[in-house]
Amino acid sequence: MIHFYLSDILLRCQYNLTRTLLIRHSMKHERFITAYRDGSLREYTQKQSPGFFDAYDRVIVFSSDEGTTAKYLKSYEVRHGEAPSISPQCSPFLLKSYKDEIMHPLFEIEDDPLMTYENKLFIEWGKAAVKWYQKGTNEKPITQLVNTSEVVFPGYENVIVTYQELKQIIDNQQTYANWHIALSSINAIYAITDRSNGKIYIGSSYNKNGLLGRWKEYASTIHGGNEKFKELHALNPTAHLNFQYIILKVLPKDITALEAVEIENSFKKKLQTIPFGYNKN
Repeated sequence: MIHFYLSDILLRCQYNLTRTLLIRHSMKHERFITAYRDGSLREYTQKQSPGFFDAYDRVIVFSSDEGTTAKYLKSYEVRHGEAPSISPQCSPFLLKSYKDEIMHPLFEIEDDPLMTYENKLFIEWGKAAVKWYQKGTNEKPITQLVNTSEVVFPGYENVIVTYQELKQIIDNQQTYANWHIALSSINAIYAITDRSNGKIYIGSSYNKNGLLGRWKEYASTIHGGNEKFKELHALNPTAHLNFQYIILKVLPKDITALEAVEIENSFKKKLQTIPFGYNKN
């Protein structure tokens, strides 16, 4: 069997393997998830212990994927001797002291030949996934090259999706990676509107998997456990095709069930969804 390796692409793109560092950020780390969601991937990557990048001129950043695979996100150049650059929109928590880490001078590469592979290239990181940074000389087999681009998350206040769109988002994690990160990073009060009659259902999420975990239930079961949706679906098996999902209020990831339900009940009263909508109680 013929294997293609990351090094094949790097050499073609004129990367010096001995001066290239590979980094695999874990999707299990809340700090990384928050930084990536906020658009602070570079700042998160460049905040490392003193001397971390001294032996390297290029840094190739991946995120963990299924098993021990990794998805290519972005490449940066190390400008030795220059002052670090920090975006005004940098996640505030990255500006605070953390262990012995400092900001290093990582910059985006102008006309980077690897740009065409961003969010499309997947490699096998290897069994030693705990080694989250490795030298570019380490051979990494290419496992997949996706011929598609990720769909950009529009912001919580702009989420308006139909059931068909929700199902597509849930079922296509690679294409909707930004959506999965954003929706799993929060809990929320949400509304499901039946566009055929205007009736509304108000719900809330308060679990460790965030709003993504709750909306996955709707994608797989249609009713999500709601009794009135079950009754509606029994009468009309295609009723859910008229459903529209929106986020009414973002809640903290660590909110308690009691706190979330209290806010949910407040929205039910405001929108009168018990007497006129799909909320049973």
